[in-house]
Amino acid sequence: MNETKKYLVIKAIAQGKKTKKRACVELNLSERQINRLLLAYQLKGKEAFRHGNRNRKPKHAIPDEIKERLLKKYLSYETYKPNVLHFCELLAEEEGIQLSDTTVRKILYKKNILSPKSHRKTKKRVRKQAKLNLNQPLDNPILPTAENFLEDPKKVHPSRPRKKFAGELIQMDASPHA
Repeated sequence: MNETKKYLVIKAIAQGKKTKKRACVELNLSERQINRLLLAYQLKGKEAFRHGNRNRKPKHAIPDEIKERLLKKYLSYETYKPNVLHFCELLAEEEGIQLSDTTVRKILYKKNILSPKSHRKTKKRVRKQAKLNLNQPLDNPILPTAENFLEDPKKVHPSRPRKKFAGELIQMDASPHA
């Protein structure tokens, strides 16, 4: 439930603008829970409605230093790029880092690094995500550069849309040699 909505309703009760019964209906809580929230509001104020885990990293989150080591290790392979599963085995043997292949894959994909065994659909999805990340506006925009006005090479000559039925396409020769 929205913390702000809870705060505003409980604040209205404390100021005498609303009844506890009305708050029960609005927040879909029992009167006992309304009393508990009202007591917390009187003790802590608005902070009582703030979730305790806000702005905390999860306990099972992978530290950034391990992610950096993982990326450096993967990028150190210049001639031979291992697939993700093999890379996990190499990490366990050489670095002593035990991570699942899906975790390693997510870390690599977030940095737009693809496995050599990636499927076409995955490559397309990761490239699309990378392009979206590049096109996000900057906090303090600078003067536009030439790169902003260049066309994407893939879209310079787009393919025509398919016809609904076979034989619908009319082809003509406009050359003077006909």
